[in-house]
Amino acid sequence: KSAWLLPKASSWAALGEDLRRHLSVLGESEETWDDWKKGVAAAAPDVDTNDLRDWEVLTAREREAALALGFTERSWNSVEMYDLDSAWRDLFGAGLESCVTQGCDLDSLDPAVWLAERHPKVFVSFGCHPKAAWSYDDAFEARLVAALERCGPKALAWGEFGLDYAHPHFGRLADNRRKQKEVFVRQLRLAVSRGHPLVLHSRAADRDTLRIMRQWVPRDWKVHVHSFRGTVQFMQALLEDFSNCYIGIPGIITMADMDAQELARRCPLERMVLETDAPFLPVAGNFLSHPGLIPDIIDKVAELKGIQSAEVAKRVRSNARAIYGI
Repeated sequence: KSAWLLPKASSWAALGEDLRRHLSVLGESEETWDDWKKGVAAAAPDVDTNDLRDWEVLTAREREAALALGFTERSWNSVEMYDLDSAWRDLFGAGLESCVTQGCDLDSLDPAVWLAERHPKVFVSFGCHPKAAWSYDDAFEARLVAALERCGPKALAWGEFGLDYAHPHFGRLADNRRKQKEVFVRQLRLAVSRGHPLVLHSRAADRDTLRIMRQWVPRDWKVHVHSFRGTVQFMQALLEDFSNCYIGIPGIITMADMDAQELARRCPLERMVLETDAPFLPVAGNFLSHPGLIPDIIDKVAELKGIQSAEVAKRVRSNARAIYGI
């Protein structure tokens, strides 16, 4: 792992504004600065996509920060990278057959390709997240298609993409909603024309999501409504209207989230898939969310439905295979 080229006697506060800014771009913070009061230099930190990446998949902003910290492309890549096989073994164990990661904005496309190309059990989907809709244009679309074609059979779906009106300010803006809907429709038409299953994102946008899907998505199309947080009524409408639609139940059902737990109770097991939405959504009792925690979610679904975990595991594995083919 890369050690920052900084004075080892420096605490976070003593680093100065410029150094702190560069480190923050690369995912570091005061909280993650290892033993910062003693001035121990930290190893390469966690970032949004993959904390131990080759230089080629750093964003332009991250490369600028790394250069400012004293790295070159050669020195950044010269340190021993954490082996993906070791990470898989340490975090996931033997029971995890495969996982699907996503490239859904300009910064995450290359890291997603990098992971899919370097591990036989990592698969990928590509799309434009609604929060990145402002950046969607012909060039972005061309990059998505190129990433799908580069990954070939390891690219399993289009997404995540959809609508997100949840932001207390931006979610209410008419221009923002209009742009999101335009990009949503454009991606739906392209994804369906190319034959890709859909990984949909919908937050506080039940009515528009359903209306647009009814207009542009064939009723038998494969759909994974990712990390579902809508109403029971929205869920039921999706399941009734789209025969191959599956509801993604995330790890927050292991927390004290009564709404999420009620959705899990009401969702038919044969139309459910489980997901961690790592690293963004938590699983109770774990500091780091990752795909190896799916068994914890299985156990919680079994508890909520009053059935055996083995029954849940068998069914949701079959459902995931129905969508993604792996």
